Amino acid sequence: MNELYGKLFNKALEGDTDCGGLMAFNYVSGEPVTGLQEGRPMFVRSAGDKFNLANFMRAHLYGAIGVLKIGNDILLKEEKIKVDRITGHGGYFKTPGVGQRMLAAALNSPISVMETAGEGGAWGIALLAGYAVNNPDKLSLADYLEQVVFAGNTGTSIAPTPEDVAGFEKYIENYKRCLPIEQCAVASKQ
Repeated sequence: MNELYGKLFNKALEGDTDCGGLMAFNYVSGEPVTGLQEGRPMFVRSAGDKFNLANFMRAHLYGAIGVLKIGNDILLKEEKIKVDRITGHGGYFKTPGVGQRMLAAALNSPISVMETAGEGGAWGIALLAGYAVNNPDKLSLADYLEQVVFAGNTGTSIAPTPEDVAGFEKYIENYKRCLPIEQCAVASKQ
């Protein structure tokens, strides 16, 4: 199964940076940042879109981080939150370089991924629990991450390319325009 996912993830790198117009929503539950109380996993295309396996895969990888992009735009652009670095971890980053490149394009920021990136799960929650319970020196969260969680872990960093950033921006604008389709799917399929 890992080999199959690796091949499909790598195929996404061959897709158009805007996914050829294809659109994927991975909603299973609601996404408050997009105003949806419920959601339906869904793939959308029109007759003029470039429908091929590479664009299909890229659209699904982009769709997995669409809401993250919208939420981060609110934090970074509207709320003026500053971020020192972004480190990815979990199954999205299991195939080296692919998810990392997609997220770098989405957030227009270098993305670091540790060698330990794997299946993911509730890693962030476990990390915060470890910080709360296993922090006898009362380190700040930033120091705990640097000195305990990421200490000695090596990884890679990928910076976004201007082409990937422009492609993701085009994709996310289409994603937002298509949100009424997602709302209609919820209303039609109870």
